[in-house]
Amino acid sequence: MKRAVLCVLLLAAACPWAVAADEYPVKVYPCPRLSAPPVIDGSPDDACWAAAPLVSGFTRYNKPVLLDVQASFRVGYDDRCLYFAVLCDEPLAAKLTPTFAGRDSSGCFRGETIEIFLDPRHDHTDYYQFAVNLAGSFYDSHKADAYWNSTARLGTKLGAKGWTLELAIPWRDVGLPAPRPGAVVGFNVCRDRYAGGAREWSNWSQTMANFHDAPRFGHLVLSPTDKMLASLAPELRRGDRRGPIVLFTREGEAGRAYLAMAREALRGLVAQLAELEAEAAREGSPAARDELARRLADARQLVAPFRKRIAQAGAKLDAAEWTRMSVAMTRLGARLGELVWDARLAALLSGI
Repeated sequence: MKRAVLCVLLLAAACPWAVAADEYPVKVYPCPRLSAPPVIDGSPDDACWAAAPLVSGFTRYNKPVLLDVQASFRVGYDDRCLYFAVLCDEPLAAKLTPTFAGRDSSGCFRGETIEIFLDPRHDHTDYYQFAVNLAGSFYDSHKADAYWNSTARLGTKLGAKGWTLELAIPWRDVGLPAPRPGAVVGFNVCRDRYAGGAREWSNWSQTMANFHDAPRFGHLVLSPTDKMLASLAPELRRGDRRGPIVLFTREGEAGRAYLAMAREALRGLVAQLAELEAEAAREGSPAARDELARRLADARQLVAPFRKRIAQAGAKLDAAEWTRMSVAMTRLGARLGELVWDARLAALLSGI
């Protein structure tokens, strides 16, 4: 099946600077409003799903390595529900024997299972877990509270080349009475694969110790415009996320959004420089003032190439260039935040 993975996940082999422990890609899925609710029967072939990008790129849950056997998914919403369609490739599909384990049983996790996590307010603490196995067994919890139950609806289907899942989660079940365009919802899609006798756990947005890693979930942004996406960069980076922001969207849309985010990031750097220049003017120590002025001159030289490239970009940036710029500009912003104290310390040490 062809997958529209339009913004490539850049891993260690291509970009060794992008996979430090706190620099995993910040994944963003612009989530469309569906024209009609899909039929939740496990066969994601309703026409409404065409509006939602089909994305893939699952990695080992504790190591950013792409798996040979992949899953992919679509996400959409309406006023009542958030909808997921998940497709699991399985070369050993003919050998699968679905085993039903009921509701909220640990047996749900002992077979082929998809786990979906939602952080509806994007606060990195108050999240929900939904797990569905191939047989239609269902587990849901509010964080670790398995006594919490939703009214989510689900359907699964086993085919010759894999299995599929559809899940409808009512907004009211997760405390959001009405979705609004531009809202950010933390989420992740994870897979437990046991086919062939080997346990293989994978996730779409890279986690560290386990799947319950809300600060490293990906992000749904509901019906966003390019302007919305550009303004959301600080929200997407909550929890000190320093990796590149990667959009998974339909062709033609990502490049415009990347350029809007680059312009917004440049405005942030320019504003930081202006604040630091004002701070330098108020600096009481002549040695510290001179050191800060020198460092500010160096920083302006580092900002200049971003200003020039953005001015030359035309209508859009491609994913690879935005990724490089995103990482570099984020790191430069962090360095600017420490500039005053670094300059004061350097001045103090030089006078000893």
